[in-house]
Amino acid sequence: MGLDIRSMHHVCIVCSDYGQAVEFYVHTLGLTLRREQYSPEKKRHKLELYLNGEYLVELFIQESAPDPKQPPHAGLEHLSFLVEDVEQSVNDLKSQGVKTDPVALDRETGRQYAFFYDPDGTKLELYQAG
Repeated sequence: MGLDIRSMHHVCIVCSDYGQAVEFYVHTLGLTLRREQYSPEKKRHKLELYLNGEYLVELFIQESAPDPKQPPHAGLEHLSFLVEDVEQSVNDLKSQGVKTDPVALDRETGRQYAFFYDPDGTKLELYQAG
């Protein structure tokens, strides 16, 4: 029996150039930039892009070109799935031997989330449905 995944929440992509990222995702693809944040500690921009009013893509844009051998690297950072109960889903994954991180709270939305990893180590996320 699989997890009770309702839909995909968002995809996070790490980019190395702010201007090129905005040009491609906003102007070329037509996604709408709804929110932008800059983290001085992480030296990166975070952009939230929407399609038809739905949150779709999160961009992390590093100030310096990322090292492709060290995360975060250019490309997919994580894939996020909406679930009703993050803690139960994490317990279900653990019972199947899947590596998971602790459940955390999104300070902006107040919703729970947790990262887990596929067999190749690709980072995936469970995010609490609202």
